[in-house]
Amino acid sequence: MAQGALSKNDMVDILFSDAPAPLKKRKTAPSLKRDAVWTAADTLVSAGFAFLFRLIVARFIAPTEFGVFALALSTFAVVQVFNEFGMVATIIQRSEDRFTRELVDTAYAASTIVSALLFAINLLVIAPLSAWIYGSERVGLATAVIGVSFLFTPAISVSRALLFRARNYRAATIARIGSTLLSLFAATAVLIMYQNVWALVIQIILSQIFLAIAMLRVGEWHPRFRVSIQAFREMIGYSGLVFTNDVFNALAKNLDVIVLGRLLSQNQVGLYSLAFYVTDVVRLNLASVLNRVMFTQYSVLQNDFDAVRFYVVRTMSWNALVMLPIMIALILAGPIILPELLGEAWAAMGPTLQFLALSVMLGAIGGTTSTVFKALGRPGVELAIAVGTATIILAPALIIGVSMFGIVGAAAAVALKVLLSVIVRQVMLDRMIGSTLSPVLQATAGSLLAQIPIVLVWLLVMQVLPLALPLRAGVAIVLGFAVYGGGLLLMRKIESRAWPAFSRHPHKQVQP
Repeated sequence: MAQGALSKNDMVDILFSDAPAPLKKRKTAPSLKRDAVWTAADTLVSAGFAFLFRLIVARFIAPTEFGVFALALSTFAVVQVFNEFGMVATIIQRSEDRFTRELVDTAYAASTIVSALLFAINLLVIAPLSAWIYGSERVGLATAVIGVSFLFTPAISVSRALLFRARNYRAATIARIGSTLLSLFAATAVLIMYQNVWALVIQIILSQIFLAIAMLRVGEWHPRFRVSIQAFREMIGYSGLVFTNDVFNALAKNLDVIVLGRLLSQNQVGLYSLAFYVTDVVRLNLASVLNRVMFTQYSVLQNDFDAVRFYVVRTMSWNALVMLPIMIALILAGPIILPELLGEAWAAMGPTLQFLALSVMLGAIGGTTSTVFKALGRPGVELAIAVGTATIILAPALIIGVSMFGIVGAAAAVALKVLLSVIVRQVMLDRMIGSTLSPVLQATAGSLLAQIPIVLVWLLVMQVLPLALPLRAGVAIVLGFAVYGGGLLLMRKIESRAWPAFSRHPHKQVQP
């Protein structure tokens, strides 16, 4: 965060204060602030250390090695969606009058059966198929080993969903931080001894094992394998749509790596994957601070569109104000600084990093619309958007882009898909709950305007300061963030629809 910028507690105080009258009656704001603080702590510690570990591993291995891991992880990410089958979202989303122990037991039993089948299918079919498709036995072996994680998903997912439903983010955070740190200690030992990609594979497996144990320890739920046909029928409609939507989202998110694995070398896949990881880890983990908390909150408020509109615009504004400066820093300084940190073997990922950072900026402007659709019981809307953008836009754009421009073309295709997806989602949300499009556009303009000081400071420092290029770039970004932090403090005192994150009169920012 920028020097002089708001603290984490300031951020959540502003985000969840001054709520509309219906929200104050529910007295949800204090709980939301607490939830957001714990979720932010989870993100900063767990994801932060995992991010640093992957960068350290990248320093010791070649892009080709990282490409092997990326291909195996992409396969795992797609198959993992089948493991939950949308059941976890059902546990969180289900209203109190329809929430039963039979629902939880059935979700766990169904997920356990699916996870056992997936483990066997991954070992016997998917892993060998991956080795054949990508022409690498090491990709197949890594895919098979990572598949061990499937067996621990049911306990993790159901325990976490119940903790989230109970708003016990503290317990979930403690469990995840502890399991992440333990897995990183073990993976670091593997890295020191062997200095290869297996350190990353071991970290993923151990993190799941430790997390399953920790979740069961901190939660009050004990697994019970029992299937209720009635409960399964009740949840299958909603969970089926969520599951189908998650499958297409997982395919869309990993389609770029899958296409690259078929058309380009593992070295190119490694360069692209690390660039994607550097940019996406910021988007994924900063957004999760809002998305985890807001899915629960939107589910509670699903019949109160005034309250939903209020939070949609405010969270979008915070998303943009936090993510845009980080992505601008990556666009400006990333191609200069990262090769110095990781080695010259990674220098070629610069343009790819810039396009992927642009795609994250576009996604930040989209806010939490996908979460709103699911929480309002309309996952079919998100599914239609995901299917349409993945098949009509992303797939052909990837094939054309990769064929003509390699990994840079793939990154440009992703940016195009994100842009069009954001536009469609915002229009659909405006039609669903009304009066969000205009305030979102105003907040978008305000968020972009707020980034101008960072760019101006960059241009000035890079022209004037007589230092080595990497050091000059680092100083320019630090000074730019300091000026941006001062700008945020100034925005807090200005009542403007351009920055609804700081609005003291929420009833003025979104008109129903």
